[in-house]
Amino acid sequence: MAIEFTKLQGAGNDYIAIDGRDKDLNWSKIAIEMSKPAFGVGSDGIVLVQNSTHAQIRMRVYNPDGSEAEMSGNGIRLFTKFVIDKKIALPNNNKLSIETGGGVRSVWPSYSNGKVVSAKVGMGKAQYDPKEIPILKTENNFSITVKRKKISLTCLSIGNPHAVTIIQEDVAKFPLT
Repeated sequence: MAIEFTKLQGAGNDYIAIDGRDKDLNWSKIAIEMSKPAFGVGSDGIVLVQNSTHAQIRMRVYNPDGSEAEMSGNGIRLFTKFVIDKKIALPNNNKLSIETGGGVRSVWPSYSNGKVVSAKVGMGKAQYDPKEIPILKTENNFSITVKRKKISLTCLSIGNPHAVTIIQEDVAKFPLT
């Protein structure tokens, strides 16, 4: 079976964008197969276009393991480029409303030579309640030790769970491994 797709990269994330509006397929299985770097296209997942009754268009995000994510910040920016450049959905007053698993998000694209080159995303209000994130701990602030270094974390959700640490060092010099 042939599936037309576009591979996009933004801020280090590679996504496969597919117009799935009139296709009823096993997208979880397709995400697994297409995301494999050795045998597929290789990606951080699929951003899938579907029709929406709540916004101008709907984005579904599938991870490389086939699970569905509620939201991806980089994914929605790439999705915006895909749907506008392909004329699948066009902004209203320079704003595109996109239904996601984490709610409707507003996106404001920027253009160069008639193509989307960047996009600003209204990510919504962060959730800090451990039950809403969700995390297994009763507090959303805690510390972990990595390579004998204590790291303080704050957990939050902006459509999907994140663990954030505030550092004093220059981020370019902070050891991420």
